[in-house]
Amino acid sequence: MAHYACIVQAGQSAEREQARLAEGLRQLAREAFGDAPERVEIQWVSVPEGFGFTAGEPSTSSLVVRSVPVGFDEALRERFMSKVTRLWQDVTGCSADEIVVTALDGPLPPL
Repeated sequence: MAHYACIVQAGQSAEREQARLAEGLRQLAREAFGDAPERVEIQWVSVPEGFGFTAGEPSTSSLVVRSVPVGFDEALRERFMSKVTRLWQDVTGCSADEIVVTALDGPLPPL
């Protein structure tokens, strides 16, 4: 089963747009890895207001982590991560500085 972990800030647009983001992530999983949408698990973690900061200000950033097959091709990895970044920007209106995308080899550790 394919896994994503999405860490978002409570009250921010990424938290409100989880359904649209999940749909996009499932589509990207199908395109990049051939994953059936029903086999894609997405874990959402909301950081409570007052607990996430960037440069001393309340954070508006999101983190998306995806498990990929061990040895996944670097060019394909970069293309996939760029598409996740664009998805996040299109759905939430965030800047490229407000989304961090990571593709980890092998299964994700439990949150």
